[in-house]
Amino acid sequence: MLRELIVSNAYTQGHQLRQDEVARRLGVSHIPVRAAFQLLESEGLITNVPYKGAVVTRLSAAEIEEYFDIRATMEIDLLKRAIANITPETISRARKIVERMDTAPPARWGELNWKLHEELYAAANRPTTLEFVRKIHDNLDRHVRIQMSIADVNQRRAHEEHIELIDLCEAGDHAGALKLLRSHICCVRDDLLDHLERQSRS
Repeated sequence: MLRELIVSNAYTQGHQLRQDEVARRLGVSHIPVRAAFQLLESEGLITNVPYKGAVVTRLSAAEIEEYFDIRATMEIDLLKRAIANITPETISRARKIVERMDTAPPARWGELNWKLHEELYAAANRPTTLEFVRKIHDNLDRHVRIQMSIADVNQRRAHEEHIELIDLCEAGDHAGALKLLRSHICCVRDDLLDHLERQSRS
C-alpha cells in the first residue's frame, strides 16, 4: 500500500514520511510501517536523510536518464539470452497480460507492465539480473506513469509495441525484437526527459 502511494505520486518526491502519519493513514501499527520503510529503502523508493528521517527518494533528470540507460542495457541482454528459450506457453501468457493492460486502471498498469517484461525475460535463467531490473522498474514506475499521462498516444504506442515485441519473439526474430525493445525503453526515457525539461523552464 505504501509503495502504491509513492509510485502513484500521492507521496511526492522529497515528501517526509512520518511513521505516525503513515500508520494512521493505512490503519496499521508502527511495526509493519517500520518494516515497509526498510523494504522500500532497499528498493530505492525511500531514502533516510540525516536529521529528517525517511523521505520519498527524489530522482534528478540525470539519475532518471541513467536508470533508463541501465534498463536498456540489462533488459536487452536478458531478452537476447531468453528469446531462443521462449515457449508457446510463455507467448500465450504474455498476450493475456497485454490484454489486461489494455483496460487496466493506471494503478495496475505498472504492475502488469513488469509482469509482461518478466514473462519474456524469465527464460534467460538470470534471476539476479532479473531482480535488479525489477527494482529499477519499481523505482521508475512513478515516472513512467507521468510519461503515460502526458498524451494518450503514449499509452497506445506502448500497447502496440508490446504486441509487436511478443510477435517478434514468437517468430524468433532476434534482431527485430532487440531493436524494438531498445526503442521501446529509450522513447519513454526521451519523452519523460523532454517533459521534465519543459517543466523546469515554465
